[in-house]
Amino acid sequence: MKQIVTYFAAFVLASSSAYGQATLSVNCYNSDTPFNSFSIDDNVIEYSLCGTQPAFYVAVIDPSTCSAWGTNYNGANPTHSFGNMNEGSCRQRVEYYFVFNADDSLQLAGMKYMIQNIPTGHSVIIYTPISYDYNAVNAVNADLIQELENRWSPWVIHGSDIMILYSEQGNANSYVEETTQNNGQISFSTTICNSSLSLNKNVIDDKLLVKQDGTTFTLNPDLSIDNLQIMDAMGKKVSYVRTENTIQLQTGISAGVYLFQATASGKIYRSKQLVSFE
Repeated sequence: MKQIVTYFAAFVLASSSAYGQATLSVNCYNSDTPFNSFSIDDNVIEYSLCGTQPAFYVAVIDPSTCSAWGTNYNGANPTHSFGNMNEGSCRQRVEYYFVFNADDSLQLAGMKYMIQNIPTGHSVIIYTPISYDYNAVNAVNADLIQELENRWSPWVIHGSDIMILYSEQGNANSYVEETTQNNGQISFSTTICNSSLSLNKNVIDDKLLVKQDGTTFTLNPDLSIDNLQIMDAMGKKVSYVRTENTIQLQTGISAGVYLFQATASGKIYRSKQLVSFE
């Protein structure tokens, strides 16, 4: 039986790799699972759900830093208050998506205001895990439905399936809808952050780990890693056993997002992994 801790605190790092172009990936499941998530260059930025009620999950990526907007929480991001329900009421940290309950007219009005005021060039993701019902949402706030129809296909917006919506704000040719399900899952990916970003040659995010099997990981054998640290959601070091390039995490470790950081030949390598168990 699969055992997953859904509402664990995370240190989710909201920035991607330092490259001037990145891959945004979104997974939307019609169920309560931490694998409802979005990532940039395979780094999990935000995951899981905030309750099991039907809701819109909205994420915004700033192209100048290739990083996700964070919620207004404990003095951080005070300008990112849009009437979303997850301002400290879900996880006790900044979160990197904004959750708007589908049955709350005021929250949906806040969502409309938010998407109307996202700066030009920012990437926008809207996804609807658990369920989506056009008729129900339209009855609560028809103005939001009209705003979505103005941007994405009315045929999709008038549906009753989970969906992923993507756009680059201000780019009329960028609007994409994805509703194709495979075993209750929708997946979507696209290239973002085409602006020029400074390249930090000492940080490489995508080559540290080459394989995962539960709590066993395989390090990239080409790196000759001489130092490895693994940290949990609170930044605490996690014990592990290393045999050459095989890493076995400590017994009894909880499901969650963990940061692997290593040095090799004077460079720093980082990888964030979502760990779950069968």
